[in-house]
Amino acid sequence: MKRLTIALATLYLAAPAAAKDIIRCTSKNAPEVVMSLEARKMLNKTVSCISGEFIADMTPCATNGGYGLSHPTGSASLREIVSRWQDYGDHHGGVTHHFVTPEKIHFDGGWMSDSFKTQWSFTADRLTGRAKLVIEKGEDREGQYEYVCSRVKQKF
Repeated sequence: MKRLTIALATLYLAAPAAAKDIIRCTSKNAPEVVMSLEARKMLNKTVSCISGEFIADMTPCATNGGYGLSHPTGSASLREIVSRWQDYGDHHGGVTHHFVTPEKIHFDGGWMSDSFKTQWSFTADRLTGRAKLVIEKGEDREGQYEYVCSRVKQKF
């Protein structure tokens, strides 16, 4: 029994860690978007992040169902992670919201000052592989953009 326990423990420790999902989305008329799902640790929490040229002045990462609050100046690094929108009422800076369901992956971001103003949202349909980026009116590159997304593997 002791040998079996040691053998199982050795196999468990030798097994590679599960790869995190990285989703690349491309569009015919907009820059690439990349989402990394539960692939990073920030502020002692596992977060998902989105990257794209439409994002500015924030670190666009949050926990599933939560909100990532970025510093208002400098590198705009993540300052705090909260789980309810009511918890960032006194925040001044970038806010990223994120959630995942079996059917979709969603990120949205904006700026909190006196009130929250959404600047962009990105929603990917996990069943069709299609996604939509909405950049709000008045923002750079305002409009709606269609994407096709797929899971990718890291090269190194």
